[in-house]
Amino acid sequence: MTPRVSGALLLLVLFALLATPPLATATTPDAVPAQQAPGTSTPVAENTTFALQIHSNGDATWTVTDTYALDENGADAFRDIGERFASGGGETTWLPVFRQANDEASTVTGRGMEITDVNREYEVSERKGQLVLEFTWTNFAVVSGENIVVGDAFNSTDGTWFGTLTADQRLVISPPPGYGVKSAPSAVENGQLIFEGPRTFEPGYLAVVYTGEQPGTQTPTETPEQIFSGIDSIWVGGAVLVVLLVGAVGYMFRAGHTDVLPSAGGGAAEDGGSSAGASATAGEQTETDDVDVELLSDEERVERLLEENGGRMKQARIVSETGWSNAKVSQLLSSMDEEGRIDKLRIGRENLISFPDEDITDFDE
Repeated sequence: MTPRVSGALLLLVLFALLATPPLATATTPDAVPAQQAPGTSTPVAENTTFALQIHSNGDATWTVTDTYALDENGADAFRDIGERFASGGGETTWLPVFRQANDEASTVTGRGMEITDVNREYEVSERKGQLVLEFTWTNFAVVSGENIVVGDAFNSTDGTWFGTLTADQRLVISPPPGYGVKSAPSAVENGQLIFEGPRTFEPGYLAVVYTGEQPGTQTPTETPEQIFSGIDSIWVGGAVLVVLLVGAVGYMFRAGHTDVLPSAGGGAAEDGGSSAGASATAGEQTETDDVDVELLSDEERVERLLEENGGRMKQARIVSETGWSNAKVSQLLSSMDEEGRIDKLRIGRENLISFPDEDITDFDE
């Protein structure tokens, strides 16, 4: 099922249903998913997830994941379907619907928008198959100072193009890295807005404002009285400490215990130099370790993760550590493998990622 569409979109969907292969019927917008035909291995659509990742520049990455239940003989057939889908030969109705929604939202908002970086992948096991469609929707959100506003791109010429979630659908909206939710139409779970079907959305309901100030983490504001009170306490404490130090030094001079004071060339100075050197070294190490990952390229971030994990990691863990989609990580790692920056080794049903020439014989993660 897909969100409710306008009249123009519905016509497009109906046309797609007549023109596309049987696979498309399992992901038909505004229609009940096709049930499994007796005696066949046609996959049954179990659920669909719309994952919307907002970026700090206002773009958004959409990841649409269709999950199918397979019978005991369905894995091989679904693998053939997946290969055709990944190569672009098995077009579903999703992409045309989103392209039409993009055009309508661009008309309503007055912002130039595009669907770019389209990527298709699939995953299959003995009892489950998934088709994953990922793309970038440019200018989906509005960047206003420290705020990023999401909402108007859901509008269409007759209300909203995203008006319905059915019982087997969910929508997940994730904030840009480093941003917190300033206002939202529902509760936030770990920074995400999660909507489970069945439900409907009125025009304007899906409105979210993110801010880089991270609401709830700011330092509490102090009153002028508290500020001056704190200053008075500091000055009083400092004055008492100075008086005590002066008195102690004067006592040592009078008592002849000046040998305990550090000299310019004495051991104390040498120790102090060593301490300073150690502090400088520690400071340099801290500065080296404290790298802002937001300034790293995607490839550099993967390499940094490998360095932190002994030069080798499973692909699934890289997905978990970065928060990127499976499709993005798979495409990025394939590119890095071709460039010789990493090695990508298939072990069973998982990929092991390592630096070139890394010894993986004892890998037991």
